[in-house]
Amino acid sequence: MSVAATVGVSVPIVMILEDGNDSQFPVAEIYAPGGTTPLDTLDLEHKARGRYEAEYTPTDVGVLSSVFIVYADAGRTIENIYYTREVEQIFVTASGIDDLAAKLIRVLGLVHENAFIDNTVHDSFGQLVAARVRIFDSKAHVELATDGGSETLGLIATYQIETTYESDCRMGSYRVKRVS
Repeated sequence: MSVAATVGVSVPIVMILEDGNDSQFPVAEIYAPGGTTPLDTLDLEHKARGRYEAEYTPTDVGVLSSVFIVYADAGRTIENIYYTREVEQIFVTASGIDDLAAKLIRVLGLVHENAFIDNTVHDSFGQLVAARVRIFDSKAHVELATDGGSETLGLIATYQIETTYESDCRMGSYRVKRVS
């Protein structure tokens, strides 16, 4: 099994004793790849029906191993060899999967999927110097958008475009910044 985690965000580390035993004292030793000493040792508390749990907050990106050892005594000195040692990987990323999904949705909008561009400003040569880009979550919502409107139903993000020109019809810079 494996656990997806994000740096700085606690995740539950969980093991279950298949016989439902609620009177054991398991630990989870957390190891870095190739590590010989644990980065952390968690005492797992019994929650229900042989399920033991503790919270762990990773500090660095990487793949960690959680080794589960069951002890028969509260001092956690006598290993109960009735239960086998188990291991679980913890995949730690800098940002969560939800963060990545939100970024991908915005990228789709920036390639103009369900985008509405309005509030355009042109210079005396008819060159675009400013505009607003709004990205919506569906075709139906983008079709409800109006020029200069303030529609928020299905709105994912709003960007401001600024363009400068070096000379007539020769763009110098083009800036797109997220404003909401």
